[in-house]
Amino acid sequence: MPRRIRRNNVEGQDAFLDILFNVIGILVLIVAFAALSSATTSQVQEVYLGVKGETKKQMLNIICANSQCIHLDQNNQTQMERNFSVRIEGNTKSIKPMADAPDWMSLKQITQEKSLDSYLITYSPKVYNISMLIYQDSFQVATAVENIGREKGYKFRHVFFENDESISIGISKAYVN
Repeated sequence: MPRRIRRNNVEGQDAFLDILFNVIGILVLIVAFAALSSATTSQVQEVYLGVKGETKKQMLNIICANSQCIHLDQNNQTQMERNFSVRIEGNTKSIKPMADAPDWMSLKQITQEKSLDSYLITYSPKVYNISMLIYQDSFQVATAVENIGREKGYKFRHVFFENDESISIGISKAYVN
């Protein structure tokens, strides 16, 4: 009887290794592109990390728009009409900041003249947290407001808006960090 020649099936292993090395090569390319794109972004100076939790405190609304900020008291209708375009839609109010409104504080007024401090004195951080509604053109002002507020012991909630987007005001649970 003639002897059979046994061959090891090496082809199956070669195909598996080819696929494995191709996947690893693609992952290396993705990491390299991610490293290149992250080198072109701006540097982050400080980041606050924290666990978000539901708060039982009242919210002090501060809106930052047009490189200025204002404390929004929803019960003060006169102030709201003087500083915002107001539209009522069902159970919610839709407001847009007005550019030349009188009660807005500039970055200079916040940092040098301490105008924000007069608002924060009447609102204790034991009772209130701050809800920051931030438009894209006002990150610098929002940073100054948050630095002052954190020094005084407030916790913050952030909501971001496009420059011409209107704010809908309604009642909901607030989460802070």
